[in-house]
Amino acid sequence: MRAVLLAFLLFAATLSVGCLSGQSNPNPSHNIPGCYENQPDDEPQDCEAELPDENNTTTNGGNTTNGNGTNSGGNGTNGNGTNNTSKSNNSTDEGNQTQVPEVPNYGPWEGYQVYPLVADARALGGVWQAWQLYNHFNNSWNGTTPGVENGSDSKWVLIEFLSTDCVHCWNAADEMSAFHDNYSEQVDFLSFAVNFSSNDYFNSSLDEIAAFQDKTSHSGCRGNNHDCSTRPGEAHDWLYVDDRNQSSMYAMQAGGTPLFVIIMPNGTVAWHQYQHDGDTDENEESITDALQRFFGPMQ
Repeated sequence: MRAVLLAFLLFAATLSVGCLSGQSNPNPSHNIPGCYENQPDDEPQDCEAELPDENNTTTNGGNTTNGNGTNSGGNGTNGNGTNNTSKSNNSTDEGNQTQVPEVPNYGPWEGYQVYPLVADARALGGVWQAWQLYNHFNNSWNGTTPGVENGSDSKWVLIEFLSTDCVHCWNAADEMSAFHDNYSEQVDFLSFAVNFSSNDYFNSSLDEIAAFQDKTSHSGCRGNNHDCSTRPGEAHDWLYVDDRNQSSMYAMQAGGTPLFVIIMPNGTVAWHQYQHDGDTDENEESITDALQRFFGPMQ
């Protein structure tokens, strides 16, 4: 029943996104090294996705992000990296009638509540099975206690969108291992494996994704001509999510791979890569710098 409700909320949220006329989303310049759809076939590591026009959202007036990537509205982090979000729970009036809270303000950008994504996922060496993003969140979390390290009370979430055929994702596999070694006690890691509809080089099977995750032998990774067991880094001991149909990729406005999003323990988007891609000097921040800002220096 819960899965049905989450699916309905995601559908409703998607409709609402198309109705946010007059708003504009951050305009990624794609200066970030990555793979984008519709690039020349002789460069299979590059590609650029064409996102639907209806997926045009931005942080609303009550939840704006400042130049430090922190949130100055009701849903976000303050300058100390702590959260000011207050969430209303179901309540009961004098007649014992349950008061249903308003539908959260879903969106991909900082300050929005992340979409209730559902898909199949697998752990390292495991099998693909039904998965829900909101199982990772703590609805009662209302901000990190001042003086307490982020992620020590409730885990945050790092989402990575990747393609097993993207050379930049291939090279970033080692960096992801380092991130996990440093921050796995504070952060749940999720890698969404996507295919690109416009490029035949970027069409992986579940077996290929599993081999990329497990770092086991399978021909076809990195531009469809490398064995997955030879990729950099260690086996990835966190969940991989099947997003070959790009549904989550489109929902989160990911135009290419790799793309990173950091989410607070209550489901509020804290950091989106496209809002820190260097369009202006003030908003430029790498995923490495963002993780260190939120969770401390890497060892």
